[in-house]
Amino acid sequence: MIVTNEYQILEKLRVTNSFSRKELYRAMLDSGLSVSEASFRYRLQKLVNSGHIVRVGHNAYNIMQENTRHYQYDYSEKAKSVIATVSENYPKIKFSVFELVQLNEFVNHLLAHNVIFVSVENSFGDFVFDALKETNPGRVLIYPTSDTFHQYWYSDIIVIRKLVTEAPNNRKHPWAARLEKLLVDIIADPLIINSISASEYPIIYTDAFQKYIVNECCLFRYAKRRGVENEILQLIKNETKISLRTRRL
Repeated sequence: MIVTNEYQILEKLRVTNSFSRKELYRAMLDSGLSVSEASFRYRLQKLVNSGHIVRVGHNAYNIMQENTRHYQYDYSEKAKSVIATVSENYPKIKFSVFELVQLNEFVNHLLAHNVIFVSVENSFGDFVFDALKETNPGRVLIYPTSDTFHQYWYSDIIVIRKLVTEAPNNRKHPWAARLEKLLVDIIADPLIINSISASEYPIIYTDAFQKYIVNECCLFRYAKRRGVENEILQLIKNETKISLRTRRL
């Protein structure tokens, strides 16, 4: 339980778009709290762990807004089976799993056919392919082109991709696709682009920002890596009412 003074400080900071560690520390000192740098780091981590404040970027924090939460997704049984196979056979490799029906939470036109994308760190794709094809014969594609993918696409097909460097990581479950990754990949990934109408982008982004905590630094760092940073900025500016906390539009 945090002390009353800390609640009062957070209420004052609630009106700000975002604040840094230094600004929070200064606010605590100005309010009369006696805090050393060491105790401040402890208090800050406690506030983050309790969910009272959330990270929205590099050295950027915001008060947890009512009705917003961290993104979590309950994978389908098929996707869970894929995750288990890769984890058990290659416990030390980095991989991420995203399934197309994850987007049904955000879109107006629901996706009837699922695709399970397994992004694997470079040079391990062949090994993962060998493991998955044993339990999913004829249902695994490795590094397909867009044409090949759409030619052989059918429900619950598994697609092995190369894991893009700087792709956002989920610390608790490293294989779980973070929301920031989803928001970028629907615009940047050639295999996903044709599966989602561009008219759905504003709806997806608006819903994601309203329901969940989006780390903007993570989002735009990955977007820059994939070459769609400006495209996403223009989408947010021109087609949504999203107010970014860490940069001006």
